[in-house]
Amino acid sequence: MKRLSDKFYSRLFFLGALWNFTFSLAGLVLPAFSMRLTFGPDMDQNLVLGNYYSRSMYLFWWASVLLFGIGYYIVSRDINKNRGIVWMAVIGKLAFFFFFTYSFFTDRSTLLSFLGGSGDFGFTILFLIFLLQTRKEA
Repeated sequence: MKRLSDKFYSRLFFLGALWNFTFSLAGLVLPAFSMRLTFGPDMDQNLVLGNYYSRSMYLFWWASVLLFGIGYYIVSRDINKNRGIVWMAVIGKLAFFFFFTYSFFTDRSTLLSFLGGSGDFGFTILFLIFLLQTRKEA
């Protein structure tokens, strides 16, 4: 397989950062709207947003997504460093994909959440290609 350019990978990680920033900022700034989009209008939001601990965990979840986005941005600045962040990304994005796939097929989340998880799976494949193609340079 032909190795993709450093410029391509830099843009890929920058796009990954934007992807995470978009979802996380929506979840942090508009948690009720985000919850409706993710889990549907029938979900009792008071169970989560009305409970201090549940709300804190929901917001922490989105803050974690934001932190991963910052990590992708750091990788985009110099793709020859920070491979550990990319390995963390692969694990985290796979976890999101499996969570939202399971949630969707058990009628616990919306199609939009499944599509978002599928987008994460697409990034996972591209990140793995990056790790494989650049392993000798690391």
